[in-house]
Amino acid sequence: MRRRVLPMLLLATIAAALPAQAAQLRFPKYGRYAFLVELPKGWRTKADAKGGLLLIPPADNQHAMVYLGLLVDESLRGKPLEAVAAAAAKSAGVEGFDKQEPARITAQNGAVHRGAAFYGKIPEKRGLARRAKIVIIPLAPSTWAQAWTVSQSGISPPEYKALDAVLNSLTLAGD
Repeated sequence: MRRRVLPMLLLATIAAALPAQAAQLRFPKYGRYAFLVELPKGWRTKADAKGGLLLIPPADNQHAMVYLGLLVDESLRGKPLEAVAAAAAKSAGVEGFDKQEPARITAQNGAVHRGAAFYGKIPEKRGLARRAKIVIIPLAPSTWAQAWTVSQSGISPPEYKALDAVLNSLTLAGD
């Protein structure tokens, strides 16, 4: 019996010493379109009432977060991306954008989905000034992918590196 316990303890010790791997995530789990992302160790997710998903870094590193969602709205069909971004930003209190630039998200199959990134300020809460970068990618006539990065001052180099890894791993499944 003692001989079996020792190797198992050794294996458990080695496994605990290995760095944890990033978790693969598909959001939403089902449906034609979805985000695929690798979530680093310590990050967690939180769904919202609108069907979006917040990607939250560890508690001691929360100067930036990522929000993913699919926006399906027939009333926005045929409208410019600025109107879609404004509709998406309304819930966070973003009233206007001070910058816009081309953006893209690569599909799982390597195709490139092009859209635009919109930058704006989120109204202060508890004295925290936050900025939003909202990437809007058209997927179908009344369907858009939205990927937000919300940040505040004080982001450290390791936080930025983890955030960058999450954003660089982000792809789209679907057409």
